[in-house]
Amino acid sequence: MGIETAKSSVFTNQKSLDIVGNNLANVDTEGYTRQRVDRAVIAVNTSTQRVAYDGIGLAGQGVKATSISQMRDAFLDKRFREENSQAMFHDQSATILSDIQSALGDGADVTDQSGLMGAIEQLYQNLQNFISSPVSDSEANLVMSAFKNLTQVLSQMNSRLDNVLKQQYTDMNVTVDKTNSILEQIAHINKTLRDNIATDNDYQSNELLDQRNLLLDELSEYCDIHVTENMDGTIDVDIGDHNAIDGVKYNVLNLYQNQDGTVAVTWSDTGKNVGLTGGTIHAYIEFLNGRGPCMQSGNETSANGLMYYRDRIDSIASAFARIANNSIPEYDETTGQPKVDEEGRTVYKILLAAKTESGKTNSKAPVTAANISLSDEWVNNAAGYFIYNRAETIEDYASNLASALIEDKFTFEAYGETFTGTFAEYEIDFLGKLATEISFQEGRHDATELVANDFQGQRDSISAVSSDEEAADLIVYQKAYEAASRLMTAMDDLLDTIINRMGRVGL
Repeated sequence: MGIETAKSSVFTNQKSLDIVGNNLANVDTEGYTRQRVDRAVIAVNTSTQRVAYDGIGLAGQGVKATSISQMRDAFLDKRFREENSQAMFHDQSATILSDIQSALGDGADVTDQSGLMGAIEQLYQNLQNFISSPVSDSEANLVMSAFKNLTQVLSQMNSRLDNVLKQQYTDMNVTVDKTNSILEQIAHINKTLRDNIATDNDYQSNELLDQRNLLLDELSEYCDIHVTENMDGTIDVDIGDHNAIDGVKYNVLNLYQNQDGTVAVTWSDTGKNVGLTGGTIHAYIEFLNGRGPCMQSGNETSANGLMYYRDRIDSIASAFARIANNSIPEYDETTGQPKVDEEGRTVYKILLAAKTESGKTNSKAPVTAANISLSDEWVNNAAGYFIYNRAETIEDYASNLASALIEDKFTFEAYGETFTGTFAEYEIDFLGKLATEISFQEGRHDATELVANDFQGQRDSISAVSSDEEAADLIVYQKAYEAASRLMTAMDDLLDTIINRMGRVGL
């Protein structure tokens, strides 16, 4: 039995040396978790004896390796993934908002002459020149060109916002596909681990556990998750408020775009919208559907996102149309005065209108940045349409239009939110909000990333391979191995005495 005891020690320490070597070999392997040999003393067993037996005679049977376990802390895993999810939410939020800022053109510098403020400044200057020559076709043509440029700037801003939506929707689709792929892989690993435990004496492949933990870390980037370990080696994963993985079964996410332009992510089993509090998918939903505090449907969110800033430029387009279409009256040649309707109200020339799908304009349709255009009346009648009349004595209506552009008490309305001030002040106001929101999201990302990195460091201090610690363990197991070898040699010498030297008295 002494040799068996020494042999158990040799085998166990040999396996410990193997695991130390495996740890050192994988010191730079991504996702690798430090392993160790779990040991237990071989228990004395007299239950098979017919007659009660003195257990002392069976004591000292040695050691056995019960399992190869990983050195992980479930609490640190949980906290890291929570903070990682929040960090990625703020990072993706800042990215979307920065794209919106770039699309609006004036985001970096409201004095940029190529942006909206530059177009307004050019229109104001051309109106001033026209006021000096109010019957000049050439000056009227410059005014018409300035108006056309303004409509094009607004249209381009809207088009760039559309491109932001398309690009972010494409990126979101990739993210949802990655999420579904991860869910499928985790469920497959669950099945393999469960089958291993069922058929191989509770054996769990640590390599599969490492792979699963890496997938869970990646999954936490896309959505907030809650992990529950099961007795059969599998895990359950909840995403938001829904069970995504139940052992070997998994659910998938569906992404689609609603008719109102919002995006939705739903569960395939229930069709209900996914409820998230973190991760990049949550950021996509919040800021692509964000209309601010004045939401119009259940599909929208209260974040100041893409829809909110689209509403802002729509309100500018609407305000321009309202000013332009209430400035230059039609001339009544009969009375020599501005034309009036049956109710005695002044009839104004339609300068800006909404372009329809047919290519023609509709003066009664709401004007937005997407459809604002010079009216068909203005285009068909050429630049001279802007001239009230060609008499030498006329009222200066163009001056009133120019004054309206710099009016500091003009009211802008967008879904219940109002602002009073000039066009420049209005744009500076919502672009300022945008810059502030980007700064906030970037700051929150830096803060949450710092916390996540701290938890990552704590986790690595337990789970990652330390060359110094492994070297110390290497010496310990080597000494134990050598001691067990010496014990076996001593036992062999004792057996030699018993077998070859005893019973030879008298020969």
